[in-house]
Amino acid sequence: MLSFSTDVDLAKFEPNVFGSWYLSSQVLCSGGSGIVAGTQFTASGVDFSAAQVDAGNVIYLESTDGAIKGAFEVVEAIDSTHLTVSVLRASAEQAAIAVGSASGLTWRIVTYAPQAYEVLFALSQKLDLSPGCPDSEYSVNDITNPAALRQASVFGILAAVFEALYTGADGQTVLVEKKEQYQWQFGKAVERLHVNIDTDDDGDADKNVIPSVVQLMRK
Repeated sequence: MLSFSTDVDLAKFEPNVFGSWYLSSQVLCSGGSGIVAGTQFTASGVDFSAAQVDAGNVIYLESTDGAIKGAFEVVEAIDSTHLTVSVLRASAEQAAIAVGSASGLTWRIVTYAPQAYEVLFALSQKLDLSPGCPDSEYSVNDITNPAALRQASVFGILAAVFEALYTGADGQTVLVEKKEQYQWQFGKAVERLHVNIDTDDDGDADKNVIPSVVQLMRK
């Protein structure tokens, strides 16, 4: 496990970190001749497989007439030149929602996977699990309810992203305000954490873990 959340989860809170605000050093691929038809996106001169594009990534699209503009989900990397894309969905169980039809699209795929892993590492330390606590008997892979950590992960990642954006910006105080907002929300989300651990690989939760406190659920 490398993250408790996806780039799509971030886009639901802050789509602009894939649009107006983004870390240029974390662009997987981009171009200016994208084509979208419903839920299928293709672009010439790019290899999505080599760029490690996958479901859960976010693609920013902008047409010349502005009819299509925003952050959209990558639902599936079909092959090296074709993606299934969608308007942001409430859940991954929903069918992909058509984006529209246009050619000559400006597009980019940015990932915040590096920050996501660092937040996972920090959360694992708070829960006394590896990889953050390498001597721990249990790891994040033993968590039976990883969805419980999604919100904390999102807030922690966004705090890190806005801090990095502010460092490279010139006087955009809104970025530091957002960083502080998400730092506060991250702290509150951590206080609410309630994680279950499978200690014997039988698929059932045997231990309840909250930050700094461990309680046995059954013997």
